[in-house]
Amino acid sequence: MKVMLIGAAGMLGYDLARVLKRHDLMLVDLNIEGMDTAKCDITNLVALKKLFEMFRPSYVINASAYTDVDACEDNIDLAYKVNSDGVRNLAVCSKEYAAAFLHVSTDYVYDGTNTKPYVESDRVNPLGVYGKSKLDGERQAAKVMKDPFIVRTALLYGKNRTNFVTKILDQAKLGKIITVPDDMTGSPTYSLELARQIEKLLFTGKPGLYHTANQGYCSRYEWAKKLCSLAGIKAEIKPIKTVTLTSKAPRPLYSALRNNNLDQTIGNSMKHWEEALEEYIKNDL
Repeated sequence: MKVMLIGAAGMLGYDLARVLKRHDLMLVDLNIEGMDTAKCDITNLVALKKLFEMFRPSYVINASAYTDVDACEDNIDLAYKVNSDGVRNLAVCSKEYAAAFLHVSTDYVYDGTNTKPYVESDRVNPLGVYGKSKLDGERQAAKVMKDPFIVRTALLYGKNRTNFVTKILDQAKLGKIITVPDDMTGSPTYSLELARQIEKLLFTGKPGLYHTANQGYCSRYEWAKKLCSLAGIKAEIKPIKTVTLTSKAPRPLYSALRNNNLDQTIGNSMKHWEEALEEYIKNDL
């Protein structure tokens, strides 16, 4: 089982490396003692082909992306180059070497007008450049491969990168008044939990579109309150409305996900978001 992990330096990549370490694993852009490492720009097809020729993977996981949602509005070409063109290049190489290809996407492909959790068959309509470029990446992969794994997830937090959870805790520890939107709802997802599901899904031989997020949903305000409570930190958290924020990029107000296809394929073993958050605080904080 030769697995090539693209984007191994990121938050999800870090946890995928932990979960997949028992396989013959090539990590791209991450140095871990005792493991194969490589560096490659996925937007450079020539260099990417050389990497594939060297390793000849059976499975390819793309956990890389240009994820700065606001910066994507100012760097449209770069967003599409990484989130779409790079995905196409990976799909081209995966097809050439008959490797299964799994690409990680986002809940931001939806516009947030639903009143119940999105399922895989719901209409996509991204609001900003980030969501549009990620959706284009999904479509490029499907156009090239016909049968890729597309994994849409949401609101990732974990050990290896600054994220919503670490920012809230940092503010709470400093005794700052924390303001968080109470009208923006989604499915917080622990990156280690997601990595576990990706490993299970990858070897099923059943490609397709999968929502893969921790079960349940909450507002950012509810998430912050629960986080501080579980961490045992007293914090003053005040709810605000999203419209008062100065973010450049539009974001879906409601992007909760339901893991329908995952449930039918491997059983939805993902924990409820509160249980996953508790595991993170106990083991990875």
